[in-house]
Amino acid sequence: MNTFAFQPEPQPFPQWMGPFSPARGTSSGFRFHQGRLGTWVSDDSGRTFWPVVDNPGAQEIAALVTGKWGGGRVLFLPNGFVVKPLQPDEEVGQRMLIGRFHGAIVLERPGQRSFDLSKPGALRPGDPWRGPATTGLECAIRSDGALVCSWYHPTRFGRDDVSQPLRGPDPSLAAGFRAARPGDNGGGVRITANGHVITNRQDEPETWVSIYIGWVDPISWTDWTTWITEERT
Repeated sequence: MNTFAFQPEPQPFPQWMGPFSPARGTSSGFRFHQGRLGTWVSDDSGRTFWPVVDNPGAQEIAALVTGKWGGGRVLFLPNGFVVKPLQPDEEVGQRMLIGRFHGAIVLERPGQRSFDLSKPGALRPGDPWRGPATTGLECAIRSDGALVCSWYHPTRFGRDDVSQPLRGPDPSLAAGFRAARPGDNGGGVRITANGHVITNRQDEPETWVSIYIGWVDPISWTDWTTWITEERT
């Protein structure tokens, strides 16, 4: 297993003006609970916290975030960047690039085997996704498999909205999306920290399920350093 490692950015941290996904509720994404990094996962038995397997990398990011901000949410981008939205108004406020991660993010599942985000099992497009459904970067997939991300950042007089393709056409992802959501030519997806792509599908009027689409090699992303500002906080 390629162990998770975290390398913090030099302080003061630079601002992050690039791809970003807002929180969906107060328990989505990666957060800190009782001092540990992890994510809340809902299943038939209710909502459970899955912490990241304890190792030096997990301890280092926990010490940094809880020590400086007391906790809160962090976003693991699929290219390896770790972004911290600043509280309390995290969705319209500043976001900092606090470091970079390497290796697999492995989660402890209470009473079950651990879940490796880099190797989630022998999944085919259209299979149910059994991992966390609220983590990762939100994007829209086009009919040709291209991925487009929309986000915003604050300005002196409000905010700027940005929408930009992050990847060009990808026939494999396009086919995977059609297998996951037959009849849809495009829609919302999440790109998880280790590159696996998932989507939500409505199977019944009030029932949504998370479905697997495919995988994007994390090293294939273009250079995102242009979204790192020199102004640091």
